[in-house]
Amino acid sequence: MKDFAVIGAGIGGTSAALALNKDFDVTLFEKEQYLGGCSSTYKRGKYYYNAGATTFAGYQDGTFLYDFFKKNEVTFKKQLLDSSLTVLIGNKKIRRLRDLDAFVDEINSVFYHKKNKEFYELIFSITNRFFQIDDYYYSNKNLFSKAKSLYSFKNLFFEFSSLLFTKADKFIDKFFNGISKEYLDYINNQVLIVSQAKTNEINFLTCALALGYQFMNNYYIYGGMGSLFDSMALKIDDVRTNEFIQNIEKTTNGYIVHSKNESLHSKNIVLNSSLFDSAHLFEDKTIKDYINKYKKFDFGLSAFMVYMKLDTNKTFDHHYQIILPNRLKNTVSNSMFVSFSSNDDEKMKGSVTISMHTNSAFFTTQTKEKKQELLDIIKKIVCEKLNIQEDEIVKCFAATPQTFKKYINRTSLGGIAVKYENLVYKLPSNDTPIKGLYNVGDTTFAAQGWPGVMLGVRNLQRLICKI
Repeated sequence: MKDFAVIGAGIGGTSAALALNKDFDVTLFEKEQYLGGCSSTYKRGKYYYNAGATTFAGYQDGTFLYDFFKKNEVTFKKQLLDSSLTVLIGNKKIRRLRDLDAFVDEINSVFYHKKNKEFYELIFSITNRFFQIDDYYYSNKNLFSKAKSLYSFKNLFFEFSSLLFTKADKFIDKFFNGISKEYLDYINNQVLIVSQAKTNEINFLTCALALGYQFMNNYYIYGGMGSLFDSMALKIDDVRTNEFIQNIEKTTNGYIVHSKNESLHSKNIVLNSSLFDSAHLFEDKTIKDYINKYKKFDFGLSAFMVYMKLDTNKTFDHHYQIILPNRLKNTVSNSMFVSFSSNDDEKMKGSVTISMHTNSAFFTTQTKEKKQELLDIIKKIVCEKLNIQEDEIVKCFAATPQTFKKYINRTSLGGIAVKYENLVYKLPSNDTPIKGLYNVGDTTFAAQGWPGVMLGVRNLQRLICKI
């Protein structure tokens, strides 16, 4: 019997399997032939593409992400970026530079305000201080565990209580004594990337951390984002790909994982599958009821993706955000995220990943027509904004939420939006009231992207290994 079966090899699942591998007998299951989930790299025809998330932020000394990779001797080829993102809004261009003083000059050249320097110094300070506090954990096992874990947040609450209970939009308006609609639109679209909500829906601490990620180390990863997972997999004893999990049976002393190829007994389960889409894996009513109570937080937020392969020697920044005057049809935001692979990356050269927030409900009918219509619009905008010629495009195709359901078995991409009303006690933890059942990933504590999901991995490690 295994100690742990980890279901799904996204950021959370692969990292959790690696975290537990040293002390326990662990098996990592993945439906596809490659690891990474919506952060994976896949091959279509002759070319490789990053499936979705293309940013690797927060990898710096003193963070759990950095310490985790160093401790487990995970190595990969990378390039430190001076700018995490180039934002195009109207005819304006803003590089979200890592250097604070350089960025203040940059933002003042576009949205001048006499308090910009003070504001972004505050963002910088909050971000650095937040990641220095590392004495908390979050448990949802029972009332005692909830109370104990909430007490562990005392230092965070003491440090940031005023920001936790202040709406971000009100804080910003008061701080600046009013800013332009276009400047606020810029801020809202930066916050949306991380929090999946805008400033009128979140507290200022969440806003500050969303804005502050640019001041952390951001890297370009050679060989595609999947190379990170390939490196981690080398350190995990038992990784099983092409294993679609059909159901998980609860027994008196653990669980039986039934895949298309085998059945495996395990004392414990770690779900890296989306919590919103996991109830169908179980017949046990207690487990189904526990998972389904979070279904109310699933508002269908997902992504519409466009993938391109270019044949050009033009040099692009690695990441762009294009902010539009209005949201496009069948999307839920007015911005798109565009990532380019490096010209000196032999495997990925010419590969482009474009994403927009959408709702999975938009693509349940007339999917083919809607898909082609939105693909054509996005392609035209990107080509015009970034000076890409039609004859430079070798391949161009799109993916809807239904595509993600087919390949990574989830339509909702992202978890519970970090809104003002969803304070910590409403968020699912990495443990559960059910013995031996754990969660990890972007639908559980703590948030999105590598820094957020890895905080969840750290929390899981503390809950299981008591470290």
